[in-house]
Amino acid sequence: MNRYSIKMRASNKEEGHISGAEKIIPEEELEQYCSRLLTRALGHSKGKPDFINLKIEAVKEEEILHLPALNVTTVETSNAGEGMEVVSGYLHRLGLERAEEILAIWKQSYAMRGAILLDADTLQRLEPDRERGIRATYMDMETEDMERKSACGGKNHFNEALVLATKVVNHPNIVAELCISDDPDYVTGYIASKKFGYVRITRLKELGSPDGGRVFLFRGNEQERKECIQYLQQQKVLIHIP
Repeated sequence: MNRYSIKMRASNKEEGHISGAEKIIPEEELEQYCSRLLTRALGHSKGKPDFINLKIEAVKEEEILHLPALNVTTVETSNAGEGMEVVSGYLHRLGLERAEEILAIWKQSYAMRGAILLDADTLQRLEPDRERGIRATYMDMETEDMERKSACGGKNHFNEALVLATKVVNHPNIVAELCISDDPDYVTGYIASKKFGYVRITRLKELGSPDGGRVFLFRGNEQERKECIQYLQQQKVLIHIP
């Protein structure tokens, strides 16, 4: 099967980043998904873009790593403070005693294009470019055709987050990922780890807040850091969702 990677990024001068999405799809679906992603870029709640970029690349089947989706747990919370307490509890379950400091550093990612790569023990920031951060890319879900097609008609926060989290925490040097969407209309976030899977937390910020960002918690040496960044930014991955 011939496949293509499509990446969409949309921005404007007032808001900066507005929308982004990516797919790895069969060649025969290329035209329809380009159209869908353009529609998504033009209809975001953060405003109209004045710049839209579509990047299309051929992907060889042998380049793709196939992974099963993480198990999913949902924790209902009534406010953002309660949600952060849940995240802190899961960090402690991972043996990370400096949870409150990690949560404070997480806020530094809110204005970044990518994620903070954070040493899980020393809390040193490890990303080469602190403004850009680390962008986990080249990933999509692989499921029944009709489910996949219906899932990309618009933004599906849950599926897209599960795909990204599954790719990220399957690297052996990633301890966990923390994420809040920057979508003002979406308040659910998550913490993910190979130890306990993907934990959806129903409220991690207040409705209308544009704040959002992510942290990858890393443990390893310098060579492993370089290999991890290469995996996050270049490895093609399809996540199999039951």
